Amino acid sequence: MKTIGIIAEFNPFHNGHAYLIKKAKEFTEADRVIVIMSGNFVQRGCPAIINKYDRTLHALENGCDCVFELPPVFSTASAETFAKASVYFLHNLNCINYLCFGCEDNNLDLLKSIASILHDEPDEYKASLALHLKSGNNYPVARQKALTDYLMSIDVNSNIADVLSKPNNILAIEYIKALIELNSPIVPVGINREGSGYNSTSLNSSFASASGIREAFTNDVALDSIANHLSKAAFSSLLNEKEQNSLIKLNDFSSMLGLTLLNNDSFDKFNDINTDLSNRILNERANFYSFESFIEKLQSKNYTYSRISRTLMHIMLNIHSEDIDFYKKIGYLPVGRLLGFKKSSSDILKHIKENSNVDIISKLSIYYKTSTGDIKKLLDNWLYCDSIYRLVYMNKSGKYMPTEFNYKIIII
Repeated sequence: MKTIGIIAEFNPFHNGHAYLIKKAKEFTEADRVIVIMSGNFVQRGCPAIINKYDRTLHALENGCDCVFELPPVFSTASAETFAKASVYFLHNLNCINYLCFGCEDNNLDLLKSIASILHDEPDEYKASLALHLKSGNNYPVARQKALTDYLMSIDVNSNIADVLSKPNNILAIEYIKALIELNSPIVPVGINREGSGYNSTSLNSSFASASGIREAFTNDVALDSIANHLSKAAFSSLLNEKEQNSLIKLNDFSSMLGLTLLNNDSFDKFNDINTDLSNRILNERANFYSFESFIEKLQSKNYTYSRISRTLMHIMLNIHSEDIDFYKKIGYLPVGRLLGFKKSSSDILKHIKENSNVDIISKLSIYYKTSTGDIKKLLDNWLYCDSIYRLVYMNKSGKYMPTEFNYKIIII
């Protein structure tokens, strides 16, 4: 039996995701697809447009066999931490043969070369990086220039700036780098991304991006232009939430963030926030009135929109730098929260429970009562973040959302 691992957000599940799963199975001749999926908060520093249980169902209905949750402390982290936590988890399941991912450049050898350089950090690369940082470049630009310098020195000529400007390429490189670090037997498989770009809002392609679909659903766009980009179930879920005015948006969390900003006198204890950014937030907080407008106010040459969004999300969700350091020491994610699976895939789930190096949480209420120490700390933050999402959803929609202890695993 061959098994594919996929790291995803499915926010929402669309035709491009179905294409990735189909092509991955064809290329690897694999039998099973195991997913680790971001929960109610995603890597851009935003809430998921619909909850993780609906997204789990859509994934299971469209080719996935088991879905595990990536908790907010990692799902809202930088690309490197997001990738490492996900790859470490899949590696420790001890059943994954291939890690399949979408990428804009179907040049796996180049992506592997870049990943190796970033992992090994040759002296020439480090010297070039230091030079470009000293020249006033921010870290992403300095890294891009240092990689270009190093690759040219070993007679590899490639437009690194173009490669590193594409989000899926960046994640692919981080996935491969994590596999190298682990000396993992998992084989990376890149599937060329089709259709609209990662951040494109166009709906003209047969494969619209999740960004385009989310924007269309939150604005006054004709719904018939969206329906063919999604499965019937995913479209129905989104349409239902839209009609009830309960699709979750970033600004729905404005009051929660504003209150948190008022209750702190400094912010450099939170993940991804240095002293300079902490001071900027402190100096501007009196002008805060919405989540999105505050991101734009803080955005600068050195701080991208996504970086600011993530850092503000870390403040609101109470995720500290020391938390990330702590979880790194314990192997990132030593537990797996099972969100759903197919009955026909119970054999692979049984194999995981018997052979993996992680605890599989199937009944959260029971597991939580017996948890202690490191695991309890992780679960407490996990539950706190989901409670915020639940509170905001119920306040906006006027509908009840079950607590995490009351949700049942999705089985189809």
